[in-house]
Amino acid sequence: QAHTTRSSQRCLAFVDDVRCSNQSLPMTRHCLTHICQDTNQTLFKLCQGSEEVPCNKPVPVSLSEEPCCPLHLRLPPQMYVPEQGLAGPEELEAAPTDLYLSAAELQPTESLPLEFSD
Repeated sequence: QAHTTRSSQRCLAFVDDVRCSNQSLPMTRHCLTHICQDTNQTLFKLCQGSEEVPCNKPVPVSLSEEPCCPLHLRLPPQMYVPEQGLAGPEELEAAPTDLYLSAAELQPTESLPLEFSD
């Protein structure tokens, strides 16, 4: 038998005098879009957004005092600050070439016996 949605599982919210057709969240009477219309629920709050971009998306209440949707999430300040005295890539390329060894200079000058142990 195909799964049918009973009217009690549908969201109770009305939008422009038309009942929402979304399925309600488990143990609630509203869907995720309209869950904040239930004044008794405490698991979701509306995202406050910002002055430039207001937002009213329901977001789960977390440990923060002002939960936000991913679009309005405020990131913590940058913890890594690059040091000013380090050489950049352009300075490394200008290094003198006399500091490098040639292939002949990298060859060992004497042959050492190899020892193996059991």
